[in-house]
Amino acid sequence: MSSFMKIIPTKSQQIKLQKQVKFLEKGHDMLELKAEALLTQIKKVYKNLMSMRAGVMEDIVSLFQDLKQAEIISGEHALRTLSMVNRDLIEYMIHIDFQTSFGFTVPRISYKIAREKRFPHYGFSDTSYFLDKYYIGMEDAIEALIKLAELENTLFILADEYRKIKRRINALEQIIIPNTHQKIKQIDAILEENRLEEYIRLKKVKSKNFENDKWS
Repeated sequence: MSSFMKIIPTKSQQIKLQKQVKFLEKGHDMLELKAEALLTQIKKVYKNLMSMRAGVMEDIVSLFQDLKQAEIISGEHALRTLSMVNRDLIEYMIHIDFQTSFGFTVPRISYKIAREKRFPHYGFSDTSYFLDKYYIGMEDAIEALIKLAELENTLFILADEYRKIKRRINALEQIIIPNTHQKIKQIDAILEENRLEEYIRLKKVKSKNFENDKWS
């Protein structure tokens, strides 16, 4: 009732609110279409994400099996020594920029491996097949993990936007549009009451004039 008290109960105000309802309902329909399109994109991204995640996890499990075999052949100490040497000779350079995807700004991650050229960081001739396989495969796995992170972040952005749109839709359906309809009904009730009062007043005036004419 407090919100209605701010509304002037006039015919022009009622017409204004009726136009506002049409505008709100049109906006509601557009949001519904946007939400449906967004949900379709979310399902598509989610499907791709699950497929990629399964593939990446399978590859990583296989890589660590190769590493375990390399440890059996070369020994843990040799692998640790090689790891310590390479840690100082290799640097991972990561760059993040932003691009538009599905109509939203999402991060894009790129990386490259900067190798120290003064010394050979790794040699295939004196290492086991399994370690060679692990080394080559891990570079591919890192790139796949970065792509997976990009896709997960895209999914998060899309899902967050979908939640925002659904909140706006719910607010329109449950609060804004019903309240506006209620204001229109209240104004209509007051205008009808005013018309009835005016009709009764005119009837009384007419009746009084008739009586005066009758006795004059």
